[in-house]
Amino acid sequence: MSNTTKDRVANGAAEAAEAGAEYARAAREAASERLEEAQEHIDRAFTEGRHEFERAAARSSQVVRDNPLLAVAGAVGVGVLVGLALRNNR
Repeated sequence: MSNTTKDRVANGAAEAAEAGAEYARAAREAASERLEEAQEHIDRAFTEGRHEFERAAARSSQVVRDNPLLAVAGAVGVGVLVGLALRNNR
């Protein structure tokens, strides 16, 4: 192989390596951006879910305060149903 052929092969290999490295950098940056977007979406969803849970808990507490006898009757009813269900499974 002549020196010019070797030089061309070496230059081609160097160019291919540089192109591959650039592609890897671009892919890494794109993946990083997507990961950040996904994390932001997860954080928003978690925060919204937590707020919704807090609102539901407050509404439930208010219903129990407004109707204590109904709440106790409901709890007793659920307890009886669970007790019957567990007794029948034995």
